[in-house]
Amino acid sequence: MLIEQAISSRLETLKPEPIAEAYFDTACALKTVAEASVCAEHALDTLEFLSKRVEISRGLYESYLSTGGRATHRWLDVPYLELALLLLVRDFLRLEQAGQSVVALKRLNAVLKLLAFINTQSSKVSEDLVSFINARADQFLNGFSASSTSETPSQLSPVKPLLKELDVTVLFWEGPIARAYLATLKGMGLKPKKIIHLISANDLASAKPIGRFLPGTARLAYAHYRQKSSIHYWSRALQIKESELFNSLKRSIESSLGFSDAIVDEALAVKDLRTYSSSIEKLMINGLKDNALHSYLAALPETTLLFTGGGIVPKALLDMPHLKFVHVHPGYLPDVRGADCALWSELVKGRTSATCFYMAPGIDDGDIIQASYLPVINIDVSRSGKDLKTLYRATYAFVDPWLRAHVLREAIIKTLGFTDVKAVSQNEISSMTYHFMHERIQDAVFDRMFKA
Repeated sequence: MLIEQAISSRLETLKPEPIAEAYFDTACALKTVAEASVCAEHALDTLEFLSKRVEISRGLYESYLSTGGRATHRWLDVPYLELALLLLVRDFLRLEQAGQSVVALKRLNAVLKLLAFINTQSSKVSEDLVSFINARADQFLNGFSASSTSETPSQLSPVKPLLKELDVTVLFWEGPIARAYLATLKGMGLKPKKIIHLISANDLASAKPIGRFLPGTARLAYAHYRQKSSIHYWSRALQIKESELFNSLKRSIESSLGFSDAIVDEALAVKDLRTYSSSIEKLMINGLKDNALHSYLAALPETTLLFTGGGIVPKALLDMPHLKFVHVHPGYLPDVRGADCALWSELVKGRTSATCFYMAPGIDDGDIIQASYLPVINIDVSRSGKDLKTLYRATYAFVDPWLRAHVLREAIIKTLGFTDVKAVSQNEISSMTYHFMHERIQDAVFDRMFKA
């Protein structure tokens, strides 16, 4: 009743002026949805579109292109943002009542993001509405049940170390993921035939050029030092400042995912790349769209590239017929696609998961090499006294990389080092794309992960 009354009240005062030649006029679309039946098909389609936009950008722009991208840099006026919030809350309640709990969870993610965004726009949502949203969010999250999933049988067997070269080129982007991969390969007795070390020409935080006036070799070394220091900052800081949390996560990864203490320590040591391959080539780039990277990869012979991060791989690279990009996504594809999937998988599926696949244009598209639901990771430390940012950073420094490394190891064993790959296409019927998780939902996930 509160929501319907508030929507009706807004409708009496809002009279949007249509934007000329706009493909999607947000204010007019919101008014149309508010005036339509709750379950009208066009209204539901519009709400799905708007919910996705909010999940991606936290707010809403005045208009959008046919691609879904923004058509303007102007945010929607606050009264229309408030109407959007009310309509998304109403749709969340509809989905919850209909038993569509996963879609309702995504809608709640949009509601919480938009609520926070409105409060940054020199406006405050009414206390009654905030209290209502908070109460329903608590009720929903406390009662949310993960679907029943079973651990995927392991490919691991007691084989002797292979002690040979793996016919794969690692596209190395410094970070915990790349380090976990290299340590895993070393633990298997494997060396990639080549490592292409991508070094950012720009500072990762400020995006400003690094050492522009240094000579080539010195600039390369300095840029790598800056990149390494920046990207491993939180990993190193947490090992010192949150040693109890770090040690608990380390024990959990080792016992649950079958990594030895030596392999995890190997990754944390951040050793010289010559430890892992006899062929190291360094390339300074200004992002993955850099022409220098395109030219370099175009000149390579036919090869399999293990992608380790650094951004979205451009279609121009993925379309090169002589290259196969292998990536490991921290979610079971196509069921858990998108961002923050280590957390979404834990919440929605009741366990973490990961998928090794051939990359294709699109969000986590491509044929699947190995998809696994992973063993439950039991973390034997309380989250008491640890803020959300610390837990989030720790998850992506110490848990996410090893979920990926576990499935990479499985894929290598299954395919005999990518020499006998029987990849399968994704079944889009079960596809679900997630976006970065609001802190309120993160809190619910961490309550489940940290059970001590």
